Order: sequence, then structure tokens, then C-alpha cells
Amino acid sequence: MKPAGTRPRSAAPANGAAGSTWLRRWSVVAMLLLFMLINYGDKTVLGLAARPIMHEFGLSPSQYGLLSSSFFFLFSVCALGVGLASSRISTRWILLVLALVWAVTQVSVVAAGGIGLLLASRIVLGAAEGPAQPMAMHAAHSWFPNTKRNIPSALIVGGGALGGAIATPLLTLVIVHFGWRAAFLTMFLVGCVWCALWLLIGRDGPADHAPAAGAAPVPVRRVPYRRILLSGTWLGGFTGAFGAYWTSTLMVAWLPSYLETALGYSTGEAAAIATIPWLAGLILTFTHGAITQWLLHLGVPSRIARGILGGCVLILSGLAMVLLPTVTQPALRIVLIAVAFSFHGVTFANGQTVNSEISPPAQRGAVLSVSVALVTIAGLLAPYVTGRLVEAADGPAAGFATAFAIPGVLMMAGGLGALFFVRPERDARRIAALAAVKEKP
Repeated sequence: MKPAGTRPRSAAPANGAAGSTWLRRWSVVAMLLLFMLINYGDKTVLGLAARPIMHEFGLSPSQYGLLSSSFFFLFSVCALGVGLASSRISTRWILLVLALVWAVTQVSVVAAGGIGLLLASRIVLGAAEGPAQPMAMHAAHSWFPNTKRNIPSALIVGGGALGGAIATPLLTLVIVHFGWRAAFLTMFLVGCVWCALWLLIGRDGPADHAPAAGAAPVPVRRVPYRRILLSGTWLGGFTGAFGAYWTSTLMVAWLPSYLETALGYSTGEAAAIATIPWLAGLILTFTHGAITQWLLHLGVPSRIARGILGGCVLILSGLAMVLLPTVTQPALRIVLIAVAFSFHGVTFANGQTVNSEISPPAQRGAVLSVSVALVTIAGLLAPYVTGRLVEAADGPAAGFATAFAIPGVLMMAGGLGALFFVRPERDARRIAALAAVKEKP
């Protein structure tokens, strides 16, 4: 007989089982990184092909801006709908369906004979990409406890930056040598390969439902969503994320055009410069995630490690965006482009990790999706507003100067909001206490 108090054998997994879990966990994260890489490649290809598409179909800047904005017509609605459904449907299958739809929309563009099919494909693509980031985060967070989520979150968001860094030069080469339709066909083939691999590797994680050794199963606890969405932590993060997403959309839809039309760079030079923020964002997002996770490991409060540190980075991005149009020295201008269009990316990984921290696991997917659905309204507005401002100004440089001031101010305001209002530990305790009260008979 076992002595009293001895831990059951099943509570300590064998080394082989632990190793298998570790491998599966990081294999899933790697696939989610690639998922976000393809996500950003699909979005970037239109911005890279802006000039030949505008020339072939005779589009004005405002018409092209409307085409870019159409990506977001159903983006938020679908992000919200899929997020609410994620509590009942496995994220493994949700992610597979999303990626399949992306691939189909890319190949449909190859046969486009007019702006109508282009517009329809962008709307459908946006509908399928709306849930992508929150579902990828939800899937990754199901494999990790709260204090170990920053690095996988950074890797997933970094997948977008990596997508931009890889897709920008490679798709530009495809466009230059084979035409813009070949670039869309390339993204179709890449998407099909990912789907095949995901069927073999993708799984939902056990972290949300696995109790501690010897403990009773953790009950599913739910609270009214308004308690989460009206917390200082969520509201403080939303403001900064809205400005950051406005910036991200500008980078995809208008940065190559800005470099060519306002600053006079060639197509090749513009592609090279536009790659810099993607690379810088990839490095910074992962570095920030690693530093944040290290600080949490040392016992630093999440308010400092995630709130204050993230807010400071966002303020720097906004300041660089405001200063960019005023600088004429080429080297300094490129530095400001790198800071303005890369530092903001920290907000996406950090903000969603904070939202996970304050959300009950059963409601996490919905909260992350609601956050994305509201934040990405900025993506609906940014391309069209920018196109109108550029069209109405005396010249492209003047139009872009006004357009850049909008996200710059939004990011600085959001950074200040993070400094003062993002308090994850406090809000997590309040929400958990509310769930405990609701659970009592």
C-alpha cells in the first residue's frame, strides 16, 4: 500500500509524455506562426500590386482606397461571429476552414477581368481573415498557462511581420517578372500546402481544462461580457490597438505607394524600404515578448511588464509617425519609417495576452474576437480616408502628411491610456470574483 499523502502516479507524467506534449505544443505554435505569415501575405499582395492594378483598371486613388477598405466590410462581423462560436467548435477546424477560404479567394483573382471580381474577392478574404488572429491566439493560449503566453503570442504576431518581410520582396519579384496575377496564384498554392500540414499537426490544447495535480476539475465560469469589455484594462488597451491597427493597415495598403509617389523611390527601392519595418517588427515583437515573460518570471506585476512597457513602446511609434513627414534627411526618414511602422506591432501580441489574462477560459475566444472586431474598424477607415486625403491635397506628400498624423495621435493617446488604465491583476481578480459569486447556488 502507498503511504498516506503520496501523490498518485498519474499526477506526474512520464518524461516521454511530457516530451510529447512539449513537441506538440511548439509544433502547433510553429503552424500558427506560418498561418499568420500567410495571413499577412494575402493582405500585402494587393498593396504591392497597387500600381499595375490601378493602371490596368483605371482606378483613382480614392477608388483604390475603397478597394482596399472593402477587405474590412465583413471583417469585424465575422470576427465577432466566429469568436462567439469558438466556445462550441474546435479551433482546429475553424482555422482550417479560414485558410481554405483564403486560398480560394486568391485563385479567384487570377481570372479577374474587372474590378467587380477583385472587390468581391477582397470582401470574402476579409470575412475569412477577421477571425484569424484571435483564433490563432486562442489556440496557442490553450497550450500555455498565463505567465508563459507572451513568447507564443509574440511568435504568432511576429508571423505577420515575418510574412511582410518575406512576402514583400518575393511577391514584388513575382509581380515584376510574371505579372500581378501570378503573385495571387503563389499565395493560393502556399495556402493549400498549409492546410494539408495543419490536418496532420493541428490540435486543441489542454491548458484551459487540465486541473493541478490531485485537484478537482475546474468548473466553466462565465461572467457578463460587459464586465470584461468595460474594465479599465480592456478599454485602455483598445485605444492603443485602434491606432496601431490604423498604422498596420496603412503599411499594407499605402506604404509602397507613399515611398514611390511622395518620396520618389523606384519600385525596387520602395520594396526594399517597405521590408525594413517588417523585419524590425519581427525582432522587436519577439524581444518585447521575451522581456515581458522574463519580467513576469521575476515577479514583476503584469501592470508594469505588460501595461507600462507596452504603452511606452506605442508612444514612441506614434511620435515617429507624426515626425515622419517633417524630415527630409533620407537616413533619418528611413529610421522613422522603421520605428513608426514596426513598434506599433507590439500592441497586438501584448494586448491580446492581457485580454486573455482577464478573461475566463470559456469566454477567451469571444473576448479576443470582440476586441479584434472593434479594433479593425480602423482598417475599414484607414485606406479610404488616406486615399481621399491624398486625392484632395496639393500633392501626395501633403496628403500623406495629414494621413500619418491621424494614427500618430491615436497611438500616443493609446500609449498614455495603457500607462494609466491597464491593470490586469486587479481586473482579473474582480472578474474572477464575479464568476465565483455567479457560481454559488
